Amino acid sequence: FGSRIQSFSTALARGGVAKAHCPRFCRLICPAMKLLALTLYKFKEDDSKELIACMELGSFNFFQRGPIKEHIRFHSRLVVNRTPLGRRSTVDMDIGKVHSWVHPQGIGAAALIDNEYPMRVAFTLLSECVRIFLERMAGKWEEASGDMQLSCPEVEELFQKFQNPAEADKLTKIEKDLEEVKGTVMQSMDDLLKRGENLDQLMQKSKDLSSTSVQFYRTAKKNNQCCKMY
Repeated sequence: FGSRIQSFSTALARGGVAKAHCPRFCRLICPAMKLLALTLYKFKEDDSKELIACMELGSFNFFQRGPIKEHIRFHSRLVVNRTPLGRRSTVDMDIGKVHSWVHPQGIGAAALIDNEYPMRVAFTLLSECVRIFLERMAGKWEEASGDMQLSCPEVEELFQKFQNPAEADKLTKIEKDLEEVKGTVMQSMDDLLKRGENLDQLMQKSKDLSSTSVQFYRTAKKNNQCCKMY
């Protein structure tokens, strides 16, 4: 266990250059113009339930995928939980950005992208996925009391198409001055935390993170103090 964490931490430290506080970590986590994850939730403040999760982690090796997947789930849920009903927000992290939107009908959506992926394309993905989900999945999510993994092929297909934002532009005829993006609340991870909270405490309480992933975070933070992961 310890050697795997150490090797993962070492791998993170050997990355290239990217636009973030921790360039080495960011190059590994978010290759250029990358859409890593899309998650839909039944929204409830501080207790949103996962309904659909799409991830593209093919660029990571086997031992990296587990902790990365868990940290994506943790951060995506946290951002949606802290996004007001009917609002959009963007939280800037060293690993990229989480864009979120909570539809007035109670469906929350989050996309994790790298720093090069266009914001307007990401929010179009969220809008389209929520629209399709509400049309196709009526009656299948409203009573959810825990995380689910519903199947909605149309959402999964959009996630794959939006891997290339240039192609997504053509498919959806996105306008560069997309009105929906205006008014998006831009935040940092510190802005997201409530008074008296810290990230370590939230990680400890989260059901999205195993002890392995929490320990990885601590080990990486200790061994690469110049590399703030979040």
